Amino acid sequence: MKIAGILFFSSIFLFFSCGAKHEDKRQSTAYNADSVIQDNKSIKNTETDSLEKLAAKMVASRESYLNDGDTKAEEIFIKAFISALEKPNAFENDFASLKAYEINVLIADDKNLKVFYWLSPYSGSMWHVQNIVQYKNENNVLTAISFNNLYKDKDDEGSPTPFFEHIYSLDTAPQKTYLFMGYGQMSGTEPYSVSHTLVINHSEFSIEKPLFKLGKVVKTQLFASADLKEGEDKEKLTAQLAMKYNPKDKIISYPEVNETKNGAVFNGKRNVLTFRDGMFR
Repeated sequence: MKIAGILFFSSIFLFFSCGAKHEDKRQSTAYNADSVIQDNKSIKNTETDSLEKLAAKMVASRESYLNDGDTKAEEIFIKAFISALEKPNAFENDFASLKAYEINVLIADDKNLKVFYWLSPYSGSMWHVQNIVQYKNENNVLTAISFNNLYKDKDDEGSPTPFFEHIYSLDTAPQKTYLFMGYGQMSGTEPYSVSHTLVINHSEFSIEKPLFKLGKVVKTQLFASADLKEGEDKEKLTAQLAMKYNPKDKIISYPEVNETKNGAVFNGKRNVLTFRDGMFR
């Protein structure tokens, strides 16, 4: 009887001891998880603060650029920003605090590609827009790259740095293809519109693939610019030059421009190309 009683109370003691240890372990695990979450938030906040400081230095560097042509501040920011965009879970972050430095984001229609962009503080009458592409592939791996670094031919028509307004995903295989459409100005009196195709093949990015067929000529981009006449409204001319894409019918409409002795002139006509068999024709 005494032995049975001892065993009974021993069992109760072990039960509560194990329960207490389990609770301590559970609380310790919860504490550790909370610590990890707080540490991650701290890292993100520190990273964002660092990017904001670099962005502020970039904006403030315009005066020194005008004095000695130094562009290091923007180069440093771009390098740090690309690094931040490639980190895990960075795709869910729109870096909204950078809008204070006129850094905005454009999202493709399939939600798998973003472009962060801003007008470089080193721009003059010819716009120089920085476009940083962030892409998430089917395995959720992130890649970030400067769109401007994709230009291999520096003698390309017009400024290679437009403001992009729309990004459409095109149905191609095995590579992924996006249609970028935007506008810019080569000078205060020469606005332009442009369409590019960005081809992503695994980790390779290219805008050099010729996908626009105009008659017998195949081009890597569609480009149209016109000279602003005296008294003409620049915003109106820019709107007339805009390229338009209908994703349902896969048709792109672009302006027709004539070269005259007085410069390039929009003649009021528009041409169309249809995307089929992997090319605009």
